[in-house]
Amino acid sequence: MKTNDGPKTGVTNDDARRDAVDAFVNSLKRRRHDAPAKTMLPEDIEIVTRLVERDEDPAALFTQTATTVGVNVHSATTADWLDVVAKLLQEHQAKDAAIPPVGDGFFEAERVEQLKQRLVADGVAAKSETDDETLFSVDMAITGVAAAIAETGTIACEARPIIARGSSLIPPVHIAVVAAEQLLPDLCDYFNVLSKRSELPADASLITGPSKTADIEGVLVTGVHGPATVHVVLVRES
Repeated sequence: MKTNDGPKTGVTNDDARRDAVDAFVNSLKRRRHDAPAKTMLPEDIEIVTRLVERDEDPAALFTQTATTVGVNVHSATTADWLDVVAKLLQEHQAKDAAIPPVGDGFFEAERVEQLKQRLVADGVAAKSETDDETLFSVDMAITGVAAAIAETGTIACEARPIIARGSSLIPPVHIAVVAAEQLLPDLCDYFNVLSKRSELPADASLITGPSKTADIEGVLVTGVHGPATVHVVLVRES
C-alpha cells in the first residue's frame, strides 16, 4: 500500500556535497594565507648556479673534465687538425669512416671535403650515407659538434634533415672535431644559445664520455649502447 508523505524537506545529497566541497576549498584558502612568506631568490642567480669561474680557461677545463669521463682529447691547430684526425684513423686501423654530408660548427662543408680527400689519399673509404646499415658497418664516425660544455666535458651533437642522429651514437669509435670557440662554460649557456634560435634542431644528443652501462650486479660495461671510444680533436687557431 503506497502512502503519500508529501514534499521532502531538509538538506538534499547535492546540497551536502556542495557544502563539503566549499568547506574543503575554504580550508585550503586559510592554509594558503597562513603559509610562511616565500623565500626570494638571490638577485644574482649565477652565484648559486655557476660552478665555472668567469676567468677560467674553458679549453683547459674541458680537457680535464672530458678526460675524467673517458674522452681522449687531442690538441690541434687549424693547420694540422687533418693530420691529427688521420693519425687517429691509422691507430684504429680504420678501413672506412662515416662522415656527414654537410658540416657542423668548425667541421664546415669545406673542411668536410678536405677530410674526404685526405681519407681517399690514405686509403680510407669515406661514406656519407646516413642509413643505419652504413652506420652499423663502418669502423668509426667523424662529426662536428654544435657546442662543447667545459664544466662536464660534454659534446652536443645536433641532428638535422641531412645529419643523422646515429652518426655520433652508432659506430664503435666517434671522433668529434671541436673548435675552441665552440666551448661554453656550462649547460645553461648551451640552452641559452638554443633559446635564441629561430629553429630548433630535430634532436640534440649530449654526449659525456663513451657509452656505459651496468647490470644489476654493478658490473660496468663500456660500448654497449654506443661508441666504446670517443675522441675529441680540440682545434685552436694556428
